[in-house]
Amino acid sequence: MPTTTGFVQRITLLQASRIACVWVGPSPNLAEVLVLSMTSSDSEHHLQRKHATIDVLSSAQIAGRQVDVLHPDNSAEIEQVSTTVCNNSAPIQVDAIEVTQGIQDIAQSIPLLAGKRTVVRVYLSHPNSPGITVQGEISIRQGPSDVPFVIPSENVVVLNPAEAGNLPIKREDATRSLNFVLPATTEGQMGIEISSITNTVTGTAVAFTCERRPAVWFHASAPLRLRVVGFRYTQNGVSYVPTPLDFALLQSWLGRAFPAGLLVITTTIVDAIATPPFNCGDINAQLAAIRTLDMDLGGDERTHYYGIVSDGGFFMRGCAGVPSEPSPDAVGSGPTGSGTWGWDTDGSYGDWYGGHELGHTYGRRHPGFCGETMNDLDNYPFVNGQLANANDSFIGFDVGDPANGLPMQALPGMQWRDVMTYCNFQWLSAYTYLGIRRRLAAEDALGSDGIPGLAPVSGGGRGRPDQRFPHERQRFEARSEITVSVVATVNLTQRTGKIQYVNPLEKPKFREQVGEDARLCVNGPDGQLLAEIPIAVRLDSELSLGDDREGIVDAIITVDPTSRAIELVVADRVVDTYKVGGPLPDVRALRAEVGTESIAIAADADETEGTYSVQVSTDAGQIWQTIGIGLKTPSLDIDRSHFKPGQDIRIRVIATNGLQRSVIMTDNFKI
Repeated sequence: MPTTTGFVQRITLLQASRIACVWVGPSPNLAEVLVLSMTSSDSEHHLQRKHATIDVLSSAQIAGRQVDVLHPDNSAEIEQVSTTVCNNSAPIQVDAIEVTQGIQDIAQSIPLLAGKRTVVRVYLSHPNSPGITVQGEISIRQGPSDVPFVIPSENVVVLNPAEAGNLPIKREDATRSLNFVLPATTEGQMGIEISSITNTVTGTAVAFTCERRPAVWFHASAPLRLRVVGFRYTQNGVSYVPTPLDFALLQSWLGRAFPAGLLVITTTIVDAIATPPFNCGDINAQLAAIRTLDMDLGGDERTHYYGIVSDGGFFMRGCAGVPSEPSPDAVGSGPTGSGTWGWDTDGSYGDWYGGHELGHTYGRRHPGFCGETMNDLDNYPFVNGQLANANDSFIGFDVGDPANGLPMQALPGMQWRDVMTYCNFQWLSAYTYLGIRRRLAAEDALGSDGIPGLAPVSGGGRGRPDQRFPHERQRFEARSEITVSVVATVNLTQRTGKIQYVNPLEKPKFREQVGEDARLCVNGPDGQLLAEIPIAVRLDSELSLGDDREGIVDAIITVDPTSRAIELVVADRVVDTYKVGGPLPDVRALRAEVGTESIAIAADADETEGTYSVQVSTDAGQIWQTIGIGLKTPSLDIDRSHFKPGQDIRIRVIATNGLQRSVIMTDNFKI
């Protein structure tokens, strides 16, 4: 009976015909097609054997182990599979090859994402004394006809005979594996082969055995869309603002840790409206109002907003909304600064802290470790919030960031903890990584003009608002009413709250108000009730047992043009009233003065009561982004650091009485 020896290049399961097609050979373009058929005449014993054979072939493909496949002379039907015996006479043995992007086990169970920075870790053993220092090269190709691309190792590794065959200890230390950084990857299969291993002392090639040639697949992934807003505040005459390093390391950490091959991130700096020391609820309210105006101007509805606050003046504990369904409108905020927290030495802790709060906005909850209240009821799979339950299981791996001086680092699964815990040494577990990946995909399916807060579920009164609520669509199209954004902070325990921002919107939208935690009552000029709207309060993520139930209201409602007041009602008690519909402020003579660190914006206005927003465009008015909201005067100092030297910008100021708005803008001018 002939034997086909080689590496498993591809496996295809034809479910309808119950046939597995397996390509085995030295390379993708030199592979023989073999088959494994499961028929109705097979006994239970034979079916179990065939399933076991498929398992062996699948494991060999992932690990890159060479296989011997026996089949009849005149047939491609697989009879038996075994892994090729290693030649132990070679000086070096290949223990394993692991391809990682942040979290992985040796079985390669975590999907690889196209476009995400990827490291191939090659584990070697040298069982004979004395030890040897080596470097290496691998070759890769994504198509059978591609010319192999050779990649040198990023490091050298000292092979200690005492560690021969000890794979767990090597996986827990980035210096104990040869590490190769792949070039930018695209969707599809990739074959990986060790080209050479060289003794760095003598410069000569070293023979190796137990060769592995894994074939891995890179999957398309949904982008992570994010706008990071730095909040500036003044306390005791000193101004505090997040540093460029805070912004840079947050973006870097998300790229290294989160399950996305593409990051679409923009940044800006705005002035905090609340008086310090404020809390995260105040910042989240301002952030939600900013986001709503940006979306009204045509922003991508799948974009998350996250606020960062310097801890220079005081420490603001972070919090975020935790939506149970895909809701990119959930916002979050947190502190940032140079503190190490005893383990973080890269210069800014706002990176992993931001990962925690952003994880909440993607629906992740607290698993309940290191002092946090457990509200993740899906049963976190690892003890003590760890990344793994054993040292031969999942290993976190920080692929590093040369641009920011951050080296590669292995993160042992029993020492590092999940980012959604309150523990030290935070990274994403496989549980959280895969959960965020699913939520990113669900949000991506909403489309750029999708409706936040709604998941595509059939039946039961769900689906698109214009399908479920035709009366709402008719009201929007008729435009007999005005669409406004209402953002408020609420304490359900104390039965208090405050309406922070009310802004009319240009484009009619509908945001489903799930729940009856509070109500918005809209009154006419004589105090008559024109509308009563039940609304949900999105509670803060970091509430512990015994804490007041605090959160924000972020509602889009329609009101009658004759409305004169919006009341916030909590537990049948009016807790705040916001006047709307009075005279519209008259704004004129807008001017901009460009300084070395800021751009001073000012306009003349009468003393009519109202609020002002400031927006900036870098493409001659095609896209506007909000950099000031809820201002009492039409003036603002804009931080220059987020504009490129020589960039053309245009600025506009919007005055509103809550129902109507007027706009005045500058011509384009150069920074």
